[in-house]
Amino acid sequence: MKTLLIAISLLISIVSFSQNNTEQTKIKDYLESTILNKNTLLISSTSQNVMAADIIESQLNFSTNHHDGYDILRTEYFIKTRDQLMPFRDRIDLLASNEFIECIKAKKFKLNTEEDGVAFQSVLKLLDFERGLGFFTEDNTWYFIRDNFFDDIKAYVVTTDNRGQILSIVYEDELKKTLPETLLKADENIDYTNSEASISTKDSDFMRNYLFENTNYEFEVSPLDFHSLNKISTISLNKCNLKITEGEAGNSWTNNIPFMLISNNNEYIKSTIDGLLEMPIFLNSLQEKYTLKTEDDALLFQNVLDDLSPVSQFDIELKTFYKKDNMWFFVREKRFDDLNGYILIVDDKNKVSYIEYAIISEESILRLKMKDPNYKVDYKFKLEQPTTTKVKVKQGEDLYVEISFDANMVNAAGAWILTQRDGEDAGMYAGTSIDSPFTKRIPGAALENQFHTYEYFLLKNGSEDTKNALGKIKIEIEVE
Repeated sequence: MKTLLIAISLLISIVSFSQNNTEQTKIKDYLESTILNKNTLLISSTSQNVMAADIIESQLNFSTNHHDGYDILRTEYFIKTRDQLMPFRDRIDLLASNEFIECIKAKKFKLNTEEDGVAFQSVLKLLDFERGLGFFTEDNTWYFIRDNFFDDIKAYVVTTDNRGQILSIVYEDELKKTLPETLLKADENIDYTNSEASISTKDSDFMRNYLFENTNYEFEVSPLDFHSLNKISTISLNKCNLKITEGEAGNSWTNNIPFMLISNNNEYIKSTIDGLLEMPIFLNSLQEKYTLKTEDDALLFQNVLDDLSPVSQFDIELKTFYKKDNMWFFVREKRFDDLNGYILIVDDKNKVSYIEYAIISEESILRLKMKDPNYKVDYKFKLEQPTTTKVKVKQGEDLYVEISFDANMVNAAGAWILTQRDGEDAGMYAGTSIDSPFTKRIPGAALENQFHTYEYFLLKNGSEDTKNALGKIKIEIEVE
């Protein structure tokens, strides 16, 4: 019996290990698929008169979040001549290369005049994105100044022969030279953009493959096990790291890019744990194995909150949960005078249908109830003063208008009030929160004609569509 138990335990361990390996392989395949290749044509051979080649920047990019920017794994620069693509690790090496100089010779470009200097300065701008501070010459040497910060001068030093043919290009990060008082053609650049130029699919594929073959990287994946989460959700959390190694053997260094991966049923999202609880992927995972009906069920959810989004020691005494109608409230903190926490809506089968972190207030409850198309909404938009919509006033007499409404309902919808005078916009009442009643004095001096109409529209948040207003009051005024 003991031997049998050991064998069963070993078998379970092997199966579990195999499942974990399979899942990790799937995750790594997914992460590999999210590495993107971006190619940018920096210089087109047909759009300028300096060099007979295209210059292309190719990057491998990886985003660690589903809505943020990206990290650059590798950048290469390519000179395209005829059917050949020559790679360079950086722009400085490219500019200093014999291949670059040969492309200039092929275009028969020479540095002789100030106009030639502007043309070359304009090509530099396409590569380093600096506007250029101008240039100066000494004999057969041209100095193109790219930046000057507290006498820290960055420049390209270009040597030519007596005919102006470029012989060498050297980048100086700290040029040890006194600049003349005035540089030639400062900030002058030619627009070399060419909207018709493009990169072929063949070239894109070549550069993408080259970057992948020459980038030393790997993904590391470590599952995170939260016992509380496993009880109510099918979701998986993984701590990941993108490790990029650069340099040569004996002189290499490693860059680490850590991030989180959330997965459920072959759906993957790169995000932080902080945002997990309000994501659709988390809600979907709850609906597979969790019902929220009793206090014991609520305690399970609170345990998850304590693991993933713990309250501070300052707010620990506020922590509680309770139910009202079809909503569960999990109080987590107090900001100013407002209690904040997670609000969960459950359906008739006690499945969680909606989750939101919000101020726990009557306004929030109404706003969430209004998401139900079957919920009856009444804004109680009503004219209190005057007591009739047809009014007679004497010449020069003021008219006082008062409109009441359900402030909780209106604020929950984020609605606002637009005033129109004789069909033209004449004012608005809006804000993060508006109070009832809305009052307005129409001065007698504004009623200069015999007949006027004042209309008040209760409008949806962000809408100016008066035809589909949430409420409408029209006052017809006759001046005697």
